[in-house]
Amino acid sequence: MTIEATEEQQAARDTFAEGRELALIAGAGTGKTSTLALMAEAAPRRRGLYIAFNRGIADSAAKLFGGRVQCRTVHQLAFHAVGKKYVQRLNASRIPARETARILGIDRDLDVAGKNIDLFHQVRLVRGMVRRFCYSADPLLMAHHMEHINGLDNPSNDDVAVALLPFAQRVWEDLQLPEGRLRFEHDHYLKMWALTEPDLKADFVLLDEAQDTNSVFEKVFLDQDSQRVCVGDPAQQIYAWRGARDIMSGFQAEHLHLTRSFRFGQPIADIANRWLEYAESPMRLTGHGPAPTRISTFAEPDAVLCRGNADALKEVVDYLGRGIPVALAGGGHALESIAEAADQLRAGQRTYHPDLFLFHTWQEVQDFVESDPDGQQLRPLVKAVDTFGTEVIHSAVKQLSDEEQAQVTVSTAHKAKGRQWDSVRIGEGFARPPKDEDGVQLPMLPAEARLIYVAVTRARHGLDISALDWLDDYEAAIAGPDQSGHLNGRPMVDLPLTTQLRFSASPVSEFLDQHLPYHSNIVREYQKYVDTLPYPVQPMNARRPNWANLGRTIDYRLRLSFGRDLGSAVALGIDALGSQMHLPGAPGAEGRKALYTAGLRLLEIIGDYLAGWALLSDAELTRLCYVAGFFEDIMRSGVVGRQSMFTSASPGTVLADLVDSVPSYAINDIDDQLRLAHEPLAPFQGLGYSNVCGPVFAGSSDIGGADADFILDGLLLDCKATTRPRHLGREEVYQLAGYLLLDYDNAYRIDQVGLYLSRQGGLIIWDADEFLRRLGAPAPLPRLRTEFRSHLQGRRRALTG
Repeated sequence: MTIEATEEQQAARDTFAEGRELALIAGAGTGKTSTLALMAEAAPRRRGLYIAFNRGIADSAAKLFGGRVQCRTVHQLAFHAVGKKYVQRLNASRIPARETARILGIDRDLDVAGKNIDLFHQVRLVRGMVRRFCYSADPLLMAHHMEHINGLDNPSNDDVAVALLPFAQRVWEDLQLPEGRLRFEHDHYLKMWALTEPDLKADFVLLDEAQDTNSVFEKVFLDQDSQRVCVGDPAQQIYAWRGARDIMSGFQAEHLHLTRSFRFGQPIADIANRWLEYAESPMRLTGHGPAPTRISTFAEPDAVLCRGNADALKEVVDYLGRGIPVALAGGGHALESIAEAADQLRAGQRTYHPDLFLFHTWQEVQDFVESDPDGQQLRPLVKAVDTFGTEVIHSAVKQLSDEEQAQVTVSTAHKAKGRQWDSVRIGEGFARPPKDEDGVQLPMLPAEARLIYVAVTRARHGLDISALDWLDDYEAAIAGPDQSGHLNGRPMVDLPLTTQLRFSASPVSEFLDQHLPYHSNIVREYQKYVDTLPYPVQPMNARRPNWANLGRTIDYRLRLSFGRDLGSAVALGIDALGSQMHLPGAPGAEGRKALYTAGLRLLEIIGDYLAGWALLSDAELTRLCYVAGFFEDIMRSGVVGRQSMFTSASPGTVLADLVDSVPSYAINDIDDQLRLAHEPLAPFQGLGYSNVCGPVFAGSSDIGGADADFILDGLLLDCKATTRPRHLGREEVYQLAGYLLLDYDNAYRIDQVGLYLSRQGGLIIWDADEFLRRLGAPAPLPRLRTEFRSHLQGRRRALTG
């Protein structure tokens, strides 16, 4: 089959034919599968493998490829390699929860914080832990794989996760046995296959819908030695909330775009492009649809796309009231389920709804969704019950038509992904972002913009965006960097280094992009090194580790190992508690005073330790450092966060209370990281004043601040405690380069730069001059520093006139 290629498609074909890896960013309706078929034509003698996550898509692609490429789903690959050994288990009948509990040894209800979790829900939670483990890239099943249980606070959730982890591990052990007894599902053999680190045995691999890749397959794809091509649209990545990953944006390959949409005309493309900007996508579409397109109001559209279930229900009720046959995409199960739960709770009965089983009354549910951030996902459904009543919901669900017989289809934007209609009206629920307490417009979340982008690109000929008429006012309120270099009224030059790197129009990014354009050279070398390292260590028995504070804790422990103190940020956070400064989330005045006193005592103990006057064990040091992290967080954020141990402080709180409340998983996790650090960082121990922790540079005052992690005997080292080291890229490379250039006068005599991965014990170092050369530096370091200073100071002078 001959396909007439556009210029963009031809460029993708040529790049592929040259043997280069490729990330093909394909906008809505731009013919991505046709482009992949063109690539296959360019490699007639090579073994190709196309991978989709849906069998229908894979089968359709097979017809287009014409036998040149093997087309499979991820599960088909896993079944052929592993799953066929478990056929009998896949076909086995379902096992009642009580029998599963008996097999696992769950023989009693679990009482936590005055709440009772019966055998049925323990089994459901354990199964859920295994399911989430199977979706992840983790090699071991851990406590954090348990879902959050509504109605329990975080410590109680952690207790349940730790209690159920042994049962989940027993499930996984049983599932790996062909003769095992527990319920076996397709995702189980997929995980087993992924853990074998499979070789897909293809010369090239084409991964479709790569913006929504499950973590379990992400690692398989990235580990292949064959030529890899991923295709998709990062702007349509709308399932991050349930674990899907966008592997395209950070994929180290040639990035090309397909922007010519054959679905709709230019009027819809113009609307889509406005939302692409807020989705932080560089892509802009042009419309080349087969028929005229108009933006207008439609009394009877083919589809109405809403933000959530409650908004969709409102549309359904309205259409039914007018006697118009209406379908609800995906059916009404979620609405009917929440209505049944409300009926049960209002009648004084317990409900088995998986999100509400610990609540005793509907009032408790209402309070939960209004006051607890964990309840926000349920809030629209609860609002639907309170607005319409359960009788209306039950009646509406019964009156729904099949889509084939319906005059209009109502859908959430999530369920509309991958579909299209001739005419679409955007329904309710897509609200303008709020303003802060000072009346300043807050920016739109990229995830929300991506959802709206998906919704507006489902239309082929007609689009009604009346529900989004707030966009003009929003754009006027949050206009991006203006010609004078301001963002939201603040000069971009006043933003810190790491923040400026997020914006291509910032003074730092402009200079680095122009003078050091080849960051991909360093990233590729880094990625190859990461592939040689073991899987990152991480807490096993914590459902929701405080990753940010663990990162600060390992930073402090490393500082102490180099003979340096915790840094000024901790002291500034302590001072903030002792001042009259407004700190949202902080306890009352007496509680703040107690925390201030505890902070001063913490600094005193650390000072005595460094002076050799106090002997502290590793565990004692880690506990003190973990507490210190919450003081630094106050300095950085200006609030006492909801997850901070300081929120419950009382006038009687002392340092010993805070130290005793440090979770055991933190002690074990930091021990693991220190064990890994022993060998790579040993050469820098005992160097005295040759080690600088938290260095501030001469140029830090020319921007909104820049303080690095370490300078160790001339090595500028940034420590990363990430569990996903593959995803470090441009910003991390330019962060090192920015620090290097901000040392205008060579005060620190930096001759090397490097990254240390504390969860893998990985240390990668570049000679500073070689680092700059690989980045494409047009001049030696001293001259670059001079030009960087001139550039930043020139921007600052321009602001003052």
